[in-house]
Amino acid sequence: MRAEIIFTGTELLLGHTLNTNAPYLQQVLASLGIDLYYQVTAGDNRERLARAITQARERANLIIIGGGLGPTEDDVSREALADSLGISLQMSEEALQVVRRFFDERGLSMSENNLKQALVPEGGIVLDNPIGTAPGVILEHEGKTYLLLPGPPSEFRLMVDRQVTPYLLQKLGAQRQVIRSRVVKLCGIGESTVDQQLGELLHSANPTVAPTAKYAEVHLRITAKADSPEEARRINAAMEEKIRRRLGKYIFGADEETLAGAAGRVFLERGLTLATVETFTGGLLAHRLTGAPGAGSFFKFGYVLGENRRNWPVAPSAGSGKETAEQLAAWGRSAAGADVCVAITKQAEDGKQEKSLPGATVYLATRLDERAGGRQSRSGEFYIWGGPLDVQERAVQVALALLWRMKDAK
Repeated sequence: MRAEIIFTGTELLLGHTLNTNAPYLQQVLASLGIDLYYQVTAGDNRERLARAITQARERANLIIIGGGLGPTEDDVSREALADSLGISLQMSEEALQVVRRFFDERGLSMSENNLKQALVPEGGIVLDNPIGTAPGVILEHEGKTYLLLPGPPSEFRLMVDRQVTPYLLQKLGAQRQVIRSRVVKLCGIGESTVDQQLGELLHSANPTVAPTAKYAEVHLRITAKADSPEEARRINAAMEEKIRRRLGKYIFGADEETLAGAAGRVFLERGLTLATVETFTGGLLAHRLTGAPGAGSFFKFGYVLGENRRNWPVAPSAGSGKETAEQLAAWGRSAAGADVCVAITKQAEDGKQEKSLPGATVYLATRLDERAGGRQSRSGEFYIWGGPLDVQERAVQVALALLWRMKDAK
């Protein structure tokens, strides 16, 4: 079965409302093994929504329309579906009972415009809505299945869980399959290099392998379709093993694992302690690290310095920003009594930088004692693109990658 989802609501297009129904429904469809190739958002316009439904009918045999079932003039999903299919809307006594129950249970009078919510496309099956005024609808028409679902998330999810999912399970019958994904996470390598290294693996049909670039990371989503969860996991595991043989040294985790957690494991396994010094990231690096499993055993102190460099515990170097970062890392390690300290700072604002170029020059340095191995001090200069928050986030990710790579230090 191939599905297409259409969400309706001008507020979604304007960015005023976050569509939390989308990921929820996507996960439900995947758990049922139903393919989803397109998802469309349409405004509260009857003609445009009807065209979207007509287009979806050409690409899918399950069309799900979320939202637009309210009582006002801009709620047009029922009308648009009827227009697209060339059928009529009929007053349904069953739907009317659902609408009236909401008001009767609360001792409220029902407005005349709520009668609109009892209109159902000819041949439609009414879905109960125990917590709202908008009944849902299932319509089988010319070999296609159409679902009309209310927009409010609590109503949407309850209807999906209690009525839509059982209906789809029954419809799928013995043809039901499952879709399972596994996300492999890498750092220290770019998306284009990953593409080159994986080559033909990215053209696999089952499982599929799709790379996505994140902050200083590349995620590979492996997705298998099979007759059982166990078989899907086996297919994914076989592909993951091929990926690890090619890119294993860059892989720090999978699924919900984080780069901070991977860095923390390195310190736990080596029995090392850590401190941080941050001058413009506001403690974001420390925040990430303290959220890692076992942080209480390896993380000692996080120092956050303000913009006024005269208040810093070391005088900023007259030389390069890297030297200043090294000084801060050395001070932080000594002050915390830690085995390792990582410092993050950036180029001082002197009013001469080209403001049309978004980003900042960032300096990172680590200071290690002899027990941590390797050189006592390491530092680097990075130009990080983006707005202020992007620069902070990416700088922290670079620092975490630096700490994770200490697994290779001798």
